[in-house]
Amino acid sequence: MQLTALIALAAAVTPAPQQRSVIAELVNDPLVLIALKIVGALTLVWIGMRIGRWMANIEHRVLLRAHVDQILAEFLRNLTYAAVLALILISALELAGFPMTSLFTVLGAAGLAIGLALKDSLAHIAAGVVLIVLRPFRVGDAVKIAGQDGVVEGVFIFQTRLHTYDNTDLVFMNGQVIAGPIINYSQRTTRRSDITLKLVHGADLGAMFAFAKEAVAADKRILKDPAPYIAIGDITEQGIVFVIQVWSTAADMGNVRGDLLVKFQRELPGKGVDFARLYPAAAPVSAQAR
Repeated sequence: MQLTALIALAAAVTPAPQQRSVIAELVNDPLVLIALKIVGALTLVWIGMRIGRWMANIEHRVLLRAHVDQILAEFLRNLTYAAVLALILISALELAGFPMTSLFTVLGAAGLAIGLALKDSLAHIAAGVVLIVLRPFRVGDAVKIAGQDGVVEGVFIFQTRLHTYDNTDLVFMNGQVIAGPIINYSQRTTRRSDITLKLVHGADLGAMFAFAKEAVAADKRILKDPAPYIAIGDITEQGIVFVIQVWSTAADMGNVRGDLLVKFQRELPGKGVDFARLYPAAAPVSAQAR
C-alpha cells in the first residue's frame, strides 16, 4: 500500500516527458541560442555605454576639483569613454560568439593598412596630445590660430574649436593648430596699444607733443608703468609719422585706443596740427568742363 502511494506521488511530481522534451529542444535550438547571445551582447553594449559615460563624467569632475586644466580634463574624459567603449565592444563580440582570436588576427593584419591610410588622422591625435602637454592656451583664452581670432572652447581628440567674436564656430584639425604660430592674447594681463598718425610737414610739433601727453595723462586707464612712448617715428614725402604707444589692461586695450583716436581726430585740427593726405585732393571741375 505504501509502495503504491510513493509511486503515485513520484508520478505526480515528475513533469510530463512531452513537456521536458519541448523545453529541452527549445533551449538546445541553435537559432534560439544565437538570438539569446545577440540579445545579451546588445544588452551589454547598452549597459557598457552608460557605465562608460558615468565613469568619464566622474573622472572629469574629480580632475576639475583637483584644479586640473579644463582642456586636459576634457581630453581625458573623452579618452576614458573611448577606451571603455572599445573594451565593451570586444566583450560583446565575444559574448555573441565571434571567434576573437581570429578577429584579432584579422584586425592586426588590417591595422597596418588602416594606420597607413589614416596617418593624417593619427597625426592629429598626436598633435592633440602635444597641445595638452604644452598648454599654449586654456579654455576661454582669446587666441589667433591660422590667422583666425577667437575664444578657445576646447581641445578634442582630433580637433580644436574656437568661438569667434561674431558668434560663429571655427574648427581646426589639431595638426593645423601646431603647424603655425599661436598668438595668445589672454596670457598677459597688460597689452600695448600702438597709434600711428601721419601729419603734414608744416604741423606744429610742439603743440602735437603737448596735446598727446595731455591726452595720455588724462586717461586713467593708461598705465604709468610701462611709461607711455610718444615720438616721431619717421619723416616721409607724404608727411611726418607720429607714434604713440600706451599700455593698459587687456580688457581696456580696444577702448583706450579707440577713444584716443577719436580725441585726436576731433581736436588736433583746431590746434594747428593737420593730418597728411594719402592722396592729393582732386582738382575742382571748371564750369566749362561741366
